[in-house]
Amino acid sequence: MTSPTQALNIPAAATPSLSVPASADQLALLRAVVRAAADHHGLTMEALADLVLAADEAATTLISHARRSSTLTCAFDTVTAPTVLRVVLTATTSSPVDASTSSFGWLVLKTLVDHVALEQTAAATTEGDRTATITLEKTLPARS
Repeated sequence: MTSPTQALNIPAAATPSLSVPASADQLALLRAVVRAAADHHGLTMEALADLVLAADEAATTLISHARRSSTLTCAFDTVTAPTVLRVVLTATTSSPVDASTSSFGWLVLKTLVDHVALEQTAAATTEGDRTATITLEKTLPARS
């Protein structure tokens, strides 16, 4: 049996993630997980709130294009760049995600995080489907 202390001892190279049905009723859970991850990495309350709001906006964008049976995955990465918390949201979509830099949603994302990127690739399963990934980056505070 694993003790609570052992269960919380996550190796530094681990990349925590959450996969849920790509549905709006999962957004509250997603926000809670992003909030916990941001808090764990010491973001200020303002930066934490910005990241949670950005993740909600990015997830909503992906959900609005997602296939009915699709899963929304949210992964966290500080290994690639230790001074940055990366939130990577991915879903299988049936239509392209519009990332017009002049759209209101994209402007919101660019305002809330330090960097945002959209990548779309043809899905390996169904013709016409694609995998859409929105990556959000927020700089972590310097550790003393």
